[in-house]
Amino acid sequence: MQCSKESESVRSSAMRRALAALLIGSALVCAAAPAARAASNALWIVDTDNERVEEYLPSEIKHSGTPTPATVSIGDYTYGACFDKSNNLWVTVDGHSIVKFSASKLKKLPTSPSPAETITSSSFDYIDFCTFDKAGNLWVVDEDNYSLDQILAAHLTGGSLTPDVIITDSAEMSSAYPGFLAFDKSGNLWTDGRDDDELFEFSASQLTSTGNKTAAVVLRGGGSLYDPGQIAFDAKGNLWVTSYDEDTVVMFSTSQLGASNNDAPAVTISSSKLDGPWGLAFSGANLWVLNYDSGNALEFSSAQLKSSGAPTPKVVLTGAAASENWGILFGPALGKP
Repeated sequence: MQCSKESESVRSSAMRRALAALLIGSALVCAAAPAARAASNALWIVDTDNERVEEYLPSEIKHSGTPTPATVSIGDYTYGACFDKSNNLWVTVDGHSIVKFSASKLKKLPTSPSPAETITSSSFDYIDFCTFDKAGNLWVVDEDNYSLDQILAAHLTGGSLTPDVIITDSAEMSSAYPGFLAFDKSGNLWTDGRDDDELFEFSASQLTSTGNKTAAVVLRGGGSLYDPGQIAFDAKGNLWVTSYDEDTVVMFSTSQLGASNNDAPAVTISSSKLDGPWGLAFSGANLWVLNYDSGNALEFSSAQLKSSGAPTPKVVLTGAAASENWGILFGPALGKP
C-alpha cells in the first residue's frame, strides 16, 4: 500500500493527534565512509513525494540558493536511504522492499540508474529508515511491527528473505511507531518513538539475537520531544534529534545518555527558519536540518550549536525537496558536477 506522510500520520498517531496539524510518519538515512571521486560531503535527500533520492554536490551547498540536484528515480514512495562501505546506495521503498543502486552506476548521475537488486520479506509490515552497523549488516526499522530488523551482510544478495535478527520491546516501544535508527560510538542502537515522544536505546549486547527486549535507556526529554524525528550524533557523542511539532532541534549530552531519565535537553535550537523539522545530519561539525513542511534544507555552524537559541542558518537551500520528505544524509559525491 502506498502511504504518504499525511496518511502515515493518521495511521500511526490515531486518536492522539487526530485534531493536530499535519503529522509525520518516518523514514530515512545513514552514511558510510566513502572512497569516491570527491570528499564525503555530498548532501543526499530522501524526497518521498517526488519518489526519488536527490544528490547535491559540495559546490552546490556552500551558499544559499535553489540548486538543481541529480536524482535517483525510485518510482514509488521512498522512506529511507543509506550507503554501505562500498558506496552502494540502499533505499527502502513503499514500506515493503529495499533496493540497491551500485556505486558504479551512481557515478553516471545525472543519468538515473536502475536497481542492482531488490530485497523483500513477508515479515516487513512497514519499514522506514535504514542504517549499517560496523560489520556491514543492514538494519531497518519496521514501524508497524515496532521492531528493529537486521539483515546480515552475507544475505544482502536480493530476493525474499527473513531478517536474521528482529528486536521488539513490548514494555517500552509497543505503540511508539519508531521511524529512524542511529548507532552511537559504542555500537548501541537508538530509535525514536514518535507517538510516545521518547527515544530508546538498545545496547550492543541486545542486538545479537531475536527477541522481545526492554530498551536499556529511555529518554523522555522533559516535555521537549513532540514527534521526534531523525537522530544523529555529533563528534563528541551528543545526541541530536528534531522535534517536529515544536519546530525545534534538541541535543542530549553524552552524560544524559547513560540511563533512563526525563531530563530536559542540554541545548535547544528554535530558529524561525525551522518549519516542521524532520531530517537531520552532520557534515563535519555543522548540522543540517530538513524541514518537512517547506522542503528547505538549513545549515547551522558548529558555533551556533554550543548553546540554546534561535540562530539564523548559515545556508538555506530553498525547496530542496517536496513538502513531503523523509530525511537527509551526507555521503559520497558520485554525480557529475
